[in-house]
Amino acid sequence: MTSARTIREVVFEGGHFERGVQRGRRLRGTLVLPDLSALPPRFVQECRDAAGALHPPALEEFEGLVCGGGFDRDRMTAYYFARLESRLGGCTMFAAAPQCRSEGSGPVVGRNYDWAVEDLRWCELHRYRPTEGLRRIGYTHHWAGCPDVLNERGLYVAIASLPGTSGGPQPPGVQWSILVEMMSERCGTVAEALGVCGRVRHLRPMSYLIADASGDAAIVEATPWEVRVRRPRDGFVVAANVAQGGELLATHTVRSVGYALPEPAGPGREADVRVAGRAERRVARATRLLRQEMPAVSEESARRILTDHRAPICTGDHRRADGAPWATIWSGICTPADGRFQIAPGLPCRHDYRTFTFADA
Repeated sequence: MTSARTIREVVFEGGHFERGVQRGRRLRGTLVLPDLSALPPRFVQECRDAAGALHPPALEEFEGLVCGGGFDRDRMTAYYFARLESRLGGCTMFAAAPQCRSEGSGPVVGRNYDWAVEDLRWCELHRYRPTEGLRRIGYTHHWAGCPDVLNERGLYVAIASLPGTSGGPQPPGVQWSILVEMMSERCGTVAEALGVCGRVRHLRPMSYLIADASGDAAIVEATPWEVRVRRPRDGFVVAANVAQGGELLATHTVRSVGYALPEPAGPGREADVRVAGRAERRVARATRLLRQEMPAVSEESARRILTDHRAPICTGDHRRADGAPWATIWSGICTPADGRFQIAPGLPCRHDYRTFTFADA
């Protein structure tokens, strides 16, 4: 393998407002806000209120973002708190419990994040050194949050989008990025994170892989109407862009008068069905490979699974260095018990993993 692509590192320090200002200044002149005027103002406000009720510092950071970036407040409020657009790709993620491992302690987590290759230019490693809350290491292609994050207490969170649901009028809820920020900033265990996931209404269908230093792990599948949790079976748990069900963690009723929102931009239901079929193949393949590695699942095992091309788990046009136009744009391996966060900045079959820890920098 080769690792010609570098990993850009960015440090965010201070309080929430100060970190928001830092983010805003970096986005000034580069982030173009879409026109979301079709979203009802009351829906946008209720999404903002839901975020503030869950995690009040999120509103402080938002104010800093608007200030630092010079953004139009109304357009940024809609985009930050109430955006619904989503893309489904080829994400795969899994966690193997300590009893499945032959080395180290705690779980080993692996994940491939699939997205439009054009967004590789936005990928970077974030380090958060807050005046309050936990230090974090995250990786992202996204201006609003980290789909991959580890905190200093050993809690790891990763996300994968789920197909849309047809549950009637869209209720307001909390954006994934704010939920991940709150969990990674305040929680140290899977149990604490599940408590957060169960009490909040989720804005968009999303699965969350959560693991901690003790060896606990879970997959949360959340929609605006219900939250389900799936625990490891035979010592591991696997997720992709398809709902697999699980124990009911919470349900949310919708008011009789909901919001009839414009259909979010995306490929449509037929494409969702195709994506779900591919996701089921990746789940089956990762499950089979994990069984083959037991009872000695290691970091090297995770690399072998994440570079597998049969499902494929490592996704993209492998004749091209970037795997364009849609591919695995990064791959991650994490061992929360020892605070090791590894990232391959592209196709993991072509890029070496680089290790980051809280002792670095």
